[in-house]
Amino acid sequence: MNRNYVIGIVALCIPLGAELLSPENGLGFDVLLYRPFSYAFILFVGVVFILANVTVEPGDSIFRPLATALASWLGWFIVTFMALTQLHLSLGGKL
Repeated sequence: MNRNYVIGIVALCIPLGAELLSPENGLGFDVLLYRPFSYAFILFVGVVFILANVTVEPGDSIFRPLATALASWLGWFIVTFMALTQLHLSLGGKL
């Protein structure tokens, strides 16, 4: 399995688990966007995607792995935000 899928699935489970298992409504959005500081989790996952994809070898271009990492990061954020919004609404939350 591609390592981007594994990173994305593991990173997706953290805010969804926080939303699903917390007694307060909206904790998943706090984990995704605001805890411990603004956009910390998103930036952390972006760094993990970049470090997992960018391997510099002699003669290789860095742009293709970097583009793959950034596209994976953007795709992960869109899927995570949509899944978290759907879970939040299904648990009775409001936008």
